[in-house]
Amino acid sequence: MNSFINYILESGISLGALSLIYFVFLRHETFFKTNRLFLLFAVVFSSLLPLLHFKIYGSGGVVALENSGATNMLEAITVSSSAVSNSLIGWISASQVIIGGYFTIAGLMALVVAWRIYQLVRVIRQGELVSKHGINYVYIDDNSSPYSFLDYLFVSRNLETKPGWEKMLAHECEHIRQGHTVDILILELISIIQWFNPFFWLLRRVIKENHEYMADQAVLNKGVAINHYKEILVTQFIGEQFSIANNFNSSLIKSRLKMMTKIKSSKKANFRYLIGLMAAITLVLVFACENKEAALVEPESGVVLKSAASEQPLIIIDGELAGKETMDRLDPKDITSVNVVKQADDVYIQKYGDLAKNGVIEITLKSGAMDAQNTDVDDVVVVAYGNSSPESSDPVFHVVDEMPEFPGGELALRKFIARNIKYPVSAKENGVQGKVYVTFVVEKDGSVGRTKIARGVDTALDYEALRVINQSPKWTPGKHKGELVAVSFTVPINFVLE
Repeated sequence: MNSFINYILESGISLGALSLIYFVFLRHETFFKTNRLFLLFAVVFSSLLPLLHFKIYGSGGVVALENSGATNMLEAITVSSSAVSNSLIGWISASQVIIGGYFTIAGLMALVVAWRIYQLVRVIRQGELVSKHGINYVYIDDNSSPYSFLDYLFVSRNLETKPGWEKMLAHECEHIRQGHTVDILILELISIIQWFNPFFWLLRRVIKENHEYMADQAVLNKGVAINHYKEILVTQFIGEQFSIANNFNSSLIKSRLKMMTKIKSSKKANFRYLIGLMAAITLVLVFACENKEAALVEPESGVVLKSAASEQPLIIIDGELAGKETMDRLDPKDITSVNVVKQADDVYIQKYGDLAKNGVIEITLKSGAMDAQNTDVDDVVVVAYGNSSPESSDPVFHVVDEMPEFPGGELALRKFIARNIKYPVSAKENGVQGKVYVTFVVEKDGSVGRTKIARGVDTALDYEALRVINQSPKWTPGKHKGELVAVSFTVPINFVLE
């Protein structure tokens, strides 16, 4: 969803900026060919800009940072204490509806484009085709003004009864010679993805208008009298036409008449195009260049496995005391809930005595996940803030050629967290909230390991964040120089009370 919004914003800002430059500095210039290139560049550039990503490295252009303190920071995920899963999933579902609506309309736009092309192909097949001087004349029975598509010029059989018909044909021939249909086809394809952008439709109209200026200028340069040509434009009515094709009367006549008599622009005005170039460079620097020095989150102390029964909270797994042997066998993926009691009440003290005076951590496992009976009461340990499996010795990278990807992308990752995370009851009762930073490594086989708290808030919140991340399915592993590598990430999970 965020990538979709970024695309809309970045393409909209880019098209808006370049449109403003055109209307302020370039629209009234008579450099029609240069304007054509600028306008096409503006539309294509703005459509591709959000997809461009140039990596800027702050350490001498090193492509991969190995065994450093940096990490790839994912976007923060906010968890609410009230109906957290439903609210997050609801937001994700709403975003999916929006994205689905976008692609639905894009699909309809594609069908419209295909239908228009089909109509033209049908007219070509039904008409009488005659080739003259490299142009295919298609004679049709209706009384429309001539129009062109690629190298086909559609001509009414009754055209010769209209005044100035030779100039109409000359105008359309110029559209063909100058390849204006290619521009229009590009615009039609881009309209499929830019249908939501008002600046696109504005520039689309301007590009077609500029086509008419170019064709008019070419006809006048062949010695046709301006007044006679103007008279032809004014007296012609708009006949049947296809929006995907060039048409003799397709643009505003008033602006065309005005441009015919406009004094040619000075060559010095060409420097105005540098404004557009500088704007494009600025847009690339702002939106496409990424600083790949990953965010550094300093680990807090006290987040590793410790043993000291007299100083640490009591660990209870499925109602039984947990000792070192149990904790060593504990897989965080089997945990369904964690409840932290900072000050144990009389019930815990009567049952466990002084062992519970420093608080209690109650862990509930999946059914049959582990037999927690007969644990060592004298060797109680605080819960490990990380994956209990042995850590891999593979070096950890932070920037690689192909970054790892969660199955279904980042939106699917957010949905996975929304479905699995639970705001700890003890944290809600104690009014605890804050942002937990979880660091993890996507290993060479795609599994998630080496999880730890880089910056914590509260034992219950920290462990809940770890629990969910440790349950992650396998990712598509990262690659660097063609080889599978382990890549580090950090995801902030923001717990908010409501």
